[in-house]
Amino acid sequence: MTDDQREPDPAPAEPLPGERQTRLSGAWTALVIGILALVAILVFILQNLQNVEVHFLIFYGSLPLAVALLFAMVLGAVVVFAFGAVRILQLRLVARRARRHGTQSGPPAA
Repeated sequence: MTDDQREPDPAPAEPLPGERQTRLSGAWTALVIGILALVAILVFILQNLQNVEVHFLIFYGSLPLAVALLFAMVLGAVVVFAFGAVRILQLRLVARRARRHGTQSGPPAA
């Protein structure tokens, strides 16, 4: 038979129980990604060991460049997390009020 004369493939069968994505496979994927991120951070730190002088408000000191940049990254992540948490709390309050009053209202205008 030629390629044009083949019958179409039957519909794919249901996946077997072990073929579906599980919580454990998701955790395994997250673990591998986390290890790769830690290796990348370690390489970054090892390549940026020169000391720099840091001044922040009333604090000052000398520390490796990579550590200073990582502190800045963590501080930025905390700020983003705080704003996100406040926004989620705001949306939950709006949803709770809407459920109490029995109306379907959208999120508040920003």
